[in-house]
Amino acid sequence: MPALTTQSNTRPGIDLQSQDPFATFTFMREHHPVCQVEPNGLWAISRYQDIKNALAQPLRFSSKALDLFFQADWLSDDCKSTRLIVSQDPPEHKKYHSLLNKAFVNSNIRSLMPLMRKTAKSLIDGFGTTMPVDFMSQFSYPYIGGIISQIVGVGDKQSFVEIREWVEYEEQMSPYRPSDEFIVGCETAIRRQNTYFIEAINERRRQPQDDLLSGLIAARIDHRALTDNELCSLLSLMISAGFTTTVQAINHAIIQLSRRPEIVVQLKASPTLIPGFIEELLRHSPPLYTVFRIASCDIELHGVTIPKGEMVLPLLASGNRDPAHFSNPDQFDIFRKNARQHLTFGHGIHTCIGAALARLEMHIALECLLDAFSEITCPADHQLDWIESISMRAVSALPVQFST
Repeated sequence: MPALTTQSNTRPGIDLQSQDPFATFTFMREHHPVCQVEPNGLWAISRYQDIKNALAQPLRFSSKALDLFFQADWLSDDCKSTRLIVSQDPPEHKKYHSLLNKAFVNSNIRSLMPLMRKTAKSLIDGFGTTMPVDFMSQFSYPYIGGIISQIVGVGDKQSFVEIREWVEYEEQMSPYRPSDEFIVGCETAIRRQNTYFIEAINERRRQPQDDLLSGLIAARIDHRALTDNELCSLLSLMISAGFTTTVQAINHAIIQLSRRPEIVVQLKASPTLIPGFIEELLRHSPPLYTVFRIASCDIELHGVTIPKGEMVLPLLASGNRDPAHFSNPDQFDIFRKNARQHLTFGHGIHTCIGAALARLEMHIALECLLDAFSEITCPADHQLDWIESISMRAVSALPVQFST
């Protein structure tokens, strides 16, 4: 049972930063399906159907919560932004969502396969014979970073190191004022990133190409072109939303394969099983624990009232392990029939628009890695450096021993 302190029925002292989050989620589902959690007394929902219902009601559970992060009081005005689509509620959400939705049709996604394969194989060739490798810096980060930067049009302008630094600052942003040192570094990274975006935007205006950015420049909202700020917001979303979560998903895949060598054998013998492995991975070991919502009215659930204006955490990872929906939820089963019903990509109007891209990126990466190697070994969970976060299950480094 997770460590907790007795405080009140609605705030029982459950810490989401505990060492065993899934044990914490089990305790919450059974005893406190709706409650306040530490840190900061945020409200959390932990059962599958409750989470799904919340995500399906954007007018009650507003996505404007993200504006508290990206328009925080501690940010300078020129560094504040509105995260279009992910922080919008109906009816504004639909207008902008349709723009990106067109860009993520299957034909556009599949056209990226040659780039994915070339990038993955090049990185694997770079492993050389020295083992173990730092999988994050030598594969997962440059693999995803290379693909995403090409999609948004900054690939030939900006170094991967700069993109990674900016994304890491974005992941640590909070409504609560950080250190002065963090603020200086964060604002420097934001201003630098916006400069790259504007340069790419101006270039595509002069010479349109068959890519996402050119399509966004040509698009119209209420018969008008998107402003530079709107374009920067959409490009920021594309990179930040599709970067670290997919990097960490690939890391989790390697960790799980290291723990389950029999699945490595199965996938090498039958690559057609890779999609099933990916869905079960996303259900069982998702990189993202939660999304953020704001209660736009008093909401009563299981006899508990979440007050209007409070921040709510629908715990996606907890829903993915709810035995009321998934039988033997702690078991990793690549043949699970309903694995794809996981909540990792969300639900409702805010279902991750890049889900198909993320699945394909993971598939190609695993295909190439399994084609090159027969054994995968990484340290035990307690030996890995897990990042302290209430929203992600992420490692800061991943030493991996590959052998043929």
